[in-house]
Amino acid sequence: MVIGRIKKALEERRKRKAEELAEEQKLESYRESEDMKKAEQIKKEADRLAHLKQYKHAINEYNKALEIFPYNEKELIFKKPAEFFFKIYYNIAASYSYMNKIRDSIEYFDNALKIDNTDNENKVKALMGKGNSYYLAKQLIKGDEETYKTRMESEFDADEKTMDILKKMDEKSNLLSLAHECFAKAVEIDRRNADAWYKKGHIEFLMGLVKDAMLSFDNVIMISKNYENKEGIALFDDIKGEKGIEVKHSTILDSDLKFKTKTGHLVRDKSEQIIANFLFDNNLIFQYNAAVTWADKDDFKAAFFIPKLDLYLEHFKYDYIKDYQKLMKFKIKQYEKKKKKLVYTASEDEKNMEEALKIKLKPYIVL
Repeated sequence: MVIGRIKKALEERRKRKAEELAEEQKLESYRESEDMKKAEQIKKEADRLAHLKQYKHAINEYNKALEIFPYNEKELIFKKPAEFFFKIYYNIAASYSYMNKIRDSIEYFDNALKIDNTDNENKVKALMGKGNSYYLAKQLIKGDEETYKTRMESEFDADEKTMDILKKMDEKSNLLSLAHECFAKAVEIDRRNADAWYKKGHIEFLMGLVKDAMLSFDNVIMISKNYENKEGIALFDDIKGEKGIEVKHSTILDSDLKFKTKTGHLVRDKSEQIIANFLFDNNLIFQYNAAVTWADKDDFKAAFFIPKLDLYLEHFKYDYIKDYQKLMKFKIKQYEKKKKKLVYTASEDEKNMEEALKIKLKPYIVL
């Protein structure tokens, strides 16, 4: 009798589970066939508006789609609703990003990332979007809004209130670190994603983590040796050159040249600024970031060329890093091989750059 009651109870339990599952499937089927179809149609219109850069109207339409097919955590076990909500949240986030509404953008990227029942490709996509938003925020507070408007095709200004919020966010958490965290997670999920490695390396380079940046860029090149250097990072091109990969040397973006010299040139860092000003003060006209025709590779550029002395001048900022030393030796060998006169400074010379330049230039000119 006891066994019979147990069997009966188990049978009733199985029956209830089957009924619950049938009800859930029925609900999913109904919502997909009715509400979801309506919401999908509205989403298509929102996608069209976003494509036309009508971001405010697009966001309104995305929200209308969510009104018809509201977010329901229970439904995330089903693939189609999960995919629908991910796309809605991701597209709203991207629209806010284009409008320079960074906090809203990050909030919706986070909403998209909370949806577990989505493939790794979508997770990486959302992490990349979130990381880009943090990077955009950093560019905005650094005063690079005009540059980013061009690169992000944004026509929207960041208002004063937004800028204050972003500055506080940067002071509290460091926007570059937050961006790096997103790109690092992206490469953990997809080790073969060249874009994620490149973004990670770029942020590491900006943070002064040169060794880490070089390792990230190595991964980019291993995945795709012809990967485009979108940010015009000289280090990335140098690594390609050292590996013997023929590339068209990237144009350095104005946004990456922060230090203005007495001649009006914009250079990469403080050391190059001191060098440029020293040459100007000593009446030595120079060319900066000069392309040369004599090198083995078309992508070879010299930091400084002084026509009066027929002399090249390089500064190797990270010579204390073992991996960077390979690039340094590669560049020096090019000058030696082509019998070109070269003077170079390194990290130890930064303590007193002007004095170091006087000593190194002594064989060529009395200063």
